Amino acid sequence: MTREKTVLHIDMDAFYASVEKNRKDMEGPVVVCVYSGRSEDSGAVSTCSYDARELGIHAAMPITIAKDIAENAEQEVHFVPMDKEYYRSVSDRIREEIYERYADTVEQASIDEAYLEIPEETDDAVEVAEEIQKEVGEDFHLTCSIGVAPNKLVAKIASDRQKPEGLTVVREEEVRGFMYGLEIEDIHGIGEITREKLESLGINSVEELANAENALLVEEFGENFGPTLKEKARGKDSSEVKPQEQKQITRITTLGENSSIPRYIEKYFPELAQEIVPKADEKGVGFRKISVIVIDDEIQMHTRSTTLKSHVNDKKIIIQEGEKLLEEFLENFSGQVRRIGLRISDLKEIEDQSSLGDF
Repeated sequence: MTREKTVLHIDMDAFYASVEKNRKDMEGPVVVCVYSGRSEDSGAVSTCSYDARELGIHAAMPITIAKDIAENAEQEVHFVPMDKEYYRSVSDRIREEIYERYADTVEQASIDEAYLEIPEETDDAVEVAEEIQKEVGEDFHLTCSIGVAPNKLVAKIASDRQKPEGLTVVREEEVRGFMYGLEIEDIHGIGEITREKLESLGINSVEELANAENALLVEEFGENFGPTLKEKARGKDSSEVKPQEQKQITRITTLGENSSIPRYIEKYFPELAQEIVPKADEKGVGFRKISVIVIDDEIQMHTRSTTLKSHVNDKKIIIQEGEKLLEEFLENFSGQVRRIGLRISDLKEIEDQSSLGDF
């Protein structure tokens, strides 16, 4: 049995904090911070784990205030610097290894959010969502909340209904009832100013907005935004899930033991490159930029890159250039390497892929 197109909106739960918990093997509340550098604790909270939120810590809070709250807590609270590059590498792997196996089209809305358009011939999109949650948990030790709906607007709202690790399904015939059960500000794109303007027009609920006179909305919000508000209230959204070109392919692994010896670390390059090249083959792309990613024993990330003269797709080139970059980095590095990674970027579709000999 076939069905109409279905959209999944996947929202990773407290993604940055959850990734940090995993890679540093931490227990308890985790607070991810953006440090300004002016002083040891200057800056603001980027995000935090759910148990940190229960303590009263939240995004945009000054780090000093968050630490004051932590001091009064009866448990250890971990403060870590934001490492967006590493989070992106995890996000890329989830997309490559899970999302793209289930969906015709994947739109990466942000590092921790994605829209998936499920093929019409798929019998049960809800089953697909459950499998995705299961694989994200088993393969990455993370959780995600998913909204399943006929369009992007409703799917995004639905994914936020039961967090963390929630699954909210809104079928076509349920859209109106689902939307009418929301507060006006629950609809994405309606902020405080818009809500206040609607209230001044006597519109205080989603149902009232859905049934409002077009002329009234146009007069207040204009010919485009006014009718759009009404369509949103009705759960209507014609925007497509837009596939986006992947900008990089990254693989990172943990060493058997911490080391600063090039030959030992380079042993991991063939396996990493072997995982990268088939992904490039699947997409029909070559690369012009190669990077080595070093995560040291203090969990700090270092990246070194080189740019080639032309786009290629050859495992030997990745390994060869990776070895050069690693050795150059280690010459001025006094610590120990805990994790090592390789990345290809500056991707481009190519027909006749250049080889090592051409390079």
